[in-house]
Amino acid sequence: MAPKLILADLDGTLLDEKKHLTPRSRAALERAAASGAQVVIATGRFFGGVPDFLKELPFLRYFILMNGAKVYDRETDTVLYRAEIPLDTAQAVYRLLEGLGCTVDCYQNDRGIMPRKFLDHLEHYIPDPVVRMIIGPNRLPVDDLPAAMAQGGDTVQKMQSFFPDLELRPQAMKLLSEQFPQLIQSISLPTNLELNAPGATKGDALEALCRHLGLDLLEAAAFGDGTNDLTMIQKAGVGVAMANAAPDVLQCADLQPGGRRGPDPGAVVPRVIHRHFAPCHQGFGGKL
Repeated sequence: MAPKLILADLDGTLLDEKKHLTPRSRAALERAAASGAQVVIATGRFFGGVPDFLKELPFLRYFILMNGAKVYDRETDTVLYRAEIPLDTAQAVYRLLEGLGCTVDCYQNDRGIMPRKFLDHLEHYIPDPVVRMIIGPNRLPVDDLPAAMAQGGDTVQKMQSFFPDLELRPQAMKLLSEQFPQLIQSISLPTNLELNAPGATKGDALEALCRHLGLDLLEAAAFGDGTNDLTMIQKAGVGVAMANAAPDVLQCADLQPGGRRGPDPGAVVPRVIHRHFAPCHQGFGGKL
């Protein structure tokens, strides 16, 4: 059975290593939409951080944003689902992470906010220039992040850290688990850690979107690579893991196109969609 809902993560999945959408990927998405599937971007980014070349695609109506903190219908400009971190929790998380020597930024009111002291020295915390190009221009610099969050409202949509020393990340995760066990931890980039409220996962957002559209989870196919994709890979009728995916994602996926040493991640989604929507193809039942 052809999926009626196709969800694709961006970084490490739909986009190539240069964070571009290849012509082949665009053609595959267009083909899936023309065949009647609802194509959805499911990303850790806020809407303003989604590349314009994706926003220009007319068939992209629904967006799962900030790891599931928000499901957005851009056609009606309405929020279908949200799950956010209380302000006092976000401020306490900031104090903990800042003391470890890593960056801290937050997503609030659909914008990224980062202390100027981190933003001015981003190369120290994020060695990958491609990732810096995504983060830097999409962050509002502030001198006092807890104060800026308080001015922005009573909740925060997501928090994130980058670690100049990756040995710090397990330490941070342990402390966060002990002090904030309710928060959901995930990793989407080689040196980051993301924090969301309970209920703010891509799997929860997928469930909410299926309810809105009157679809069964079995009618969805999800593509991803990071631990922030794990829940939607698990809950979708078919979960597809990239060859570069985290071990937990590879383990729970229904399909692993190309094996562990497969092609560039940006090439996997169009290959799977092409084979699925090829004439006479019956669905994802066959092994790729």
